[in-house]
Amino acid sequence: MGRFAIIMPVFNKMDYLKQAIDSVINQTLDFREQIELIIINDGSTDNSSLICKQYKERYPNNIKYVETNNNGPGAARNLGCKLVSEHSDYIGFLDADDTLERNALEKVDHFFRDYPVDLAILPIKYVDSKGVIKDHALNYRFCKGDRIINILEEYSAIHYYAGGVFIKKHLYENNQFSFVTSISYWEDALSFNQYLIENNDYGVVTDTAYYYRREDNGHSLVDESWGNMARFNLLDNGYKKLIDLSLAKFGTVIPYIQYLLVYHIKLYLYKKNSKIFMNSLKEEERKRFIVSFINIIRYVDDRIILEQKMNHYFKEFLISLKRNGWPLKRVHISNNNHRYDKIIIKKKTYVGLGIKIEGYYSSEFDSLTENDCIYIKIGKKLKKCPKSEIKKDIKIWGVTVRDFKHAGFKVFLPLHRLNIEFYLSKNGLIHKLNEFNYYVRVINKLTGLFKRNKKEIKYGQKVKNYDEESIMFTK
Repeated sequence: MGRFAIIMPVFNKMDYLKQAIDSVINQTLDFREQIELIIINDGSTDNSSLICKQYKERYPNNIKYVETNNNGPGAARNLGCKLVSEHSDYIGFLDADDTLERNALEKVDHFFRDYPVDLAILPIKYVDSKGVIKDHALNYRFCKGDRIINILEEYSAIHYYAGGVFIKKHLYENNQFSFVTSISYWEDALSFNQYLIENNDYGVVTDTAYYYRREDNGHSLVDESWGNMARFNLLDNGYKKLIDLSLAKFGTVIPYIQYLLVYHIKLYLYKKNSKIFMNSLKEEERKRFIVSFINIIRYVDDRIILEQKMNHYFKEFLISLKRNGWPLKRVHISNNNHRYDKIIIKKKTYVGLGIKIEGYYSSEFDSLTENDCIYIKIGKKLKKCPKSEIKKDIKIWGVTVRDFKHAGFKVFLPLHRLNIEFYLSKNGLIHKLNEFNYYVRVINKLTGLFKRNKKEIKYGQKVKNYDEESIMFTK
């Protein structure tokens, strides 16, 4: 059986630290015989040091504890690697607010003995503040079971985080792997992908997990990075370095690096992130950021952008930037094979012998113009829905990429026409949208209303506050 050294950087994680340490101690492998835990307190100002010292006293032969100034997680992990004992075979990385599945190390040990690879990773499971567990978006890499992934063959199998990564110790001893310390954010992604550009493959270990705690208070390292220059510098100090390494090694930016760049750089387009980020930059800094952003995205093929799982207007925005620069001149990218447009119902009001419906048309691909129309099908005929203005739009960096001004409508449906179909007329063409069947909903609502109201409801009486809707019964 192999022996493990687990490196844990700690910075102000007293609320979760015990859970993280216990997850190492309680592995199915014998902690005292097969595991050493190396804790680097990276300048914590809370009671993390007290907790670490208590565990150190309890397990003096298995826990190493060092206090340093706040030099960042990369420097802390490198220091931890220097302290690994001679008898350890593998090095793993665990953040102080995350945990390992009980069988994680046993699974990794079996994997390294079965597969000829020097770096392996675990599936990531997100844990929110309520304890709800969700899969990481990249966990599709684990669907085929334990295996070795070659990044030149599976370019979408990207990796960029330290948690749940294990390496054979000789990688660090032979200077084949270490953490970048020149940047304070994304240093793990840069470090691992420097290795992968040189070595091309890594292992995936299944039937276990690394539990990543996702904080909802906006104070995680990732959240806070949007308000400082780390994100600004990342384009040149992170993304561009991977581009240069790929060019030097292969003479081109390989699809794997292209996919990784788009997967990560798209975060700058999200509303919450871009608002914080853009507001933190001065005007001249914003201009330089956009120039750097465009220089990065021009190394990415259109097909790599279009393959990403993100809203279509993000894809159009990136391709428009790539082709036309800034200010943005939109390039319309059609998708004739798949349509994701639909009707969104905002409000339903039960009035008389029918329902008044208010809603709007939503699409990833386009906005409606003044000449476009929404129809409902009544019998064999299409009836045009009266329009209502929607004060809603989607902006990226101040540029409107989707406008809902002409997308709204209101329509009254009699009770005998509650199974409805919506259609869109655009550019001389008509196509079907989604269907709605309110028969069951109305019956359930009326049944529930009479059950809850013990008194007789007289004709003409208005009953309020049932699911924030009003129901009028008339003769």
